[in-house]
Amino acid sequence: SIAMGTSRQSLPRIVFSLPPVLLREEVSQLQEEVHLLRQMKEMLTKDLEETHGSKSMEVLSATELKVQLAQKEQELARAKEALQAMKADRKRLKAEKTDLVSQMQQLYATLESREEQLRDFIRNYEQHRKESEDAVKALAKEKDLLEREKWELRRQAKEATDHASALRSQLDLKDNRMKELEAELAMAKQSLATLTKDVPKRHSLAMPGETVLNGNQEWVMQADLPLTAAIRQSQQTLYHSHPQHSADRQAVRVSPCHSRQPSIISDASAAEGDRSSTPSDINSPRHRTHSLCNGDSPGPVQKNLHNPIVQSLEDLEDQKRKKKKEKMGFGSISRVFARGKQRKSLDPGLFDDSDSLSSPTRLSLSLSEGEEQVDRLQQVELVRTTPMSHWKASTVQTWLEVVMAMPMYVKACAENIKSGKMLLTLSDEDLATELGVCNSLHRRKLRLAIEDYRDAEAGRCLSKASELDHHWVAKAWLNDIGLSQYSQAFQNHLIDGRMLNSLMKRDLEKHLNVSKRFHQISILLGIELLFQVNFSKEVLQERRARCETQNVDPLVWTNQRVLKWVRDIDLKEYADNLMNSGVHGAVLVLEPTFNAEAMATALGIPSTKHILRKHLAEEMNAIISPAKGEDDGNPTRKSPALTATELVSAGTCHRRRPGRLGGRSGATRGEGTNRLGRP
Repeated sequence: SIAMGTSRQSLPRIVFSLPPVLLREEVSQLQEEVHLLRQMKEMLTKDLEETHGSKSMEVLSATELKVQLAQKEQELARAKEALQAMKADRKRLKAEKTDLVSQMQQLYATLESREEQLRDFIRNYEQHRKESEDAVKALAKEKDLLEREKWELRRQAKEATDHASALRSQLDLKDNRMKELEAELAMAKQSLATLTKDVPKRHSLAMPGETVLNGNQEWVMQADLPLTAAIRQSQQTLYHSHPQHSADRQAVRVSPCHSRQPSIISDASAAEGDRSSTPSDINSPRHRTHSLCNGDSPGPVQKNLHNPIVQSLEDLEDQKRKKKKEKMGFGSISRVFARGKQRKSLDPGLFDDSDSLSSPTRLSLSLSEGEEQVDRLQQVELVRTTPMSHWKASTVQTWLEVVMAMPMYVKACAENIKSGKMLLTLSDEDLATELGVCNSLHRRKLRLAIEDYRDAEAGRCLSKASELDHHWVAKAWLNDIGLSQYSQAFQNHLIDGRMLNSLMKRDLEKHLNVSKRFHQISILLGIELLFQVNFSKEVLQERRARCETQNVDPLVWTNQRVLKWVRDIDLKEYADNLMNSGVHGAVLVLEPTFNAEAMATALGIPSTKHILRKHLAEEMNAIISPAKGEDDGNPTRKSPALTATELVSAGTCHRRRPGRLGGRSGATRGEGTNRLGRP
């Protein structure tokens, strides 16, 4: 009780020194202690009652009671000590708890800062990743563009190299020609001077058989001497020029064919003529090229050469080869005409009084080209006239470079393809591996061309689509259908007539960058029109010429013809809206969804102008209805499985074409699908 009293006295001090939370805890603890003390009191009271109530229990002596009281006091002291120890532990735990709370607060602050840093890092990482993806896409596009530029530059470099080689060969030929002309000019001047000086001597040494014609002397040669009319004419001219006038330069004017004719007038010229008439010289490339350019092809040059002088020179050559006449010496005049077979003729333009013979001479010189150009033309002619299985390696390379316009694959072709027969056996994989054709459209173009030549060897002629090259498709055809903005893409992918016949919607989207649906429809309907005319440019141009001044046959109208028709029906203020729109005659006739409302929308006529729209509908109906009636009766657009209405539906062109090229194009894009990739 003393201890408890002491604790009660110290309790106010503790109470005022503790915060409210701790006071509540202290009160609750004290309440628990009071409860325990009450329980102990009740137990003691109960024991006391039991002691008093038990008759059999002996009355405890005062000593025992004191002992029990001392024990109870000891227990109470121990309980108090335990309670104080518990309080001390509680205080320590509270201090530790406070420290832990502060540490947790610091930890939470650190975690929040770390989370913020992590969010910033993730945000920056996502942004950097997007930027990296955009950069990679840009690099891929740039790489593709650079690849195209690289191939274009290679092609241009090859063309420039070929052109430079041709120019170099022409320059060498011209240099050699200039040297020869300079030498001949010097010799001609010397000969002229000598001839002018020696005319009186030759006149006094004239033969006994000379006659007088019209008061002038003429040299008459013996019958067995093969002098030509050209020599006699030159001698007569020189004779008449003496002695009052100076030597006339026309006396030594030589025909363009003189460079190829031998002369046997003097000993030196006879020997030179014998050496120059060997088969090796006659069959030399230079001789062949000169012959092709000057005398072997019909034209103005050859017509000018058909005269008595040329005939007499040819007679002279024949007599020289057959009879080998004896030598004749006529002094200095022989040096003018005694030139070797390979000696070029004098250019009459070098003399002041050059006449009409100078024109064919200059023409013959301008037509002369190198052997490489002649061989290339010969190879192209072989491509046109010879089956592919008979082609040699050089013909295949010329076909690939000139006809197919694929010079970038010529090097690989020269290394791997040795003949046209080998080319006919190539598959799509072989085209990629042997020729290095990575572009799928280029492979398809080669595949269709090879199949066309294979069919031609089987007895059928080449398809009319083979006559439509990629230049015509990219420049003329796309301009006709009003989509010239895609010309560069078609040009880059070398889309020709055969390729047009195999194009589908996914080809237009993936390779040719035609993303607008109506433009795709316009292109496919333009191809349908070509199919109906069997890819014949002549038929198409003939039909367009007939309807140029009359509003008939709108199926073949070009975009420009549609613009003209719009202007003719008093809608010229809206006509320019159809430029590069893809609206052409095949769209008007073959596309069922393209009605007057669609045409008015394409023209940009406001929906409020009902009178103009009604006028347009009447005019369209007047020209389109007859054409659609004729088109419905056209059997070329119908297949055994589909009707005309099913072929053209939902604003797209579905076709399954009969015939050779149609079958191949179907095989190329997969059986059972149409141009738009639908079954």
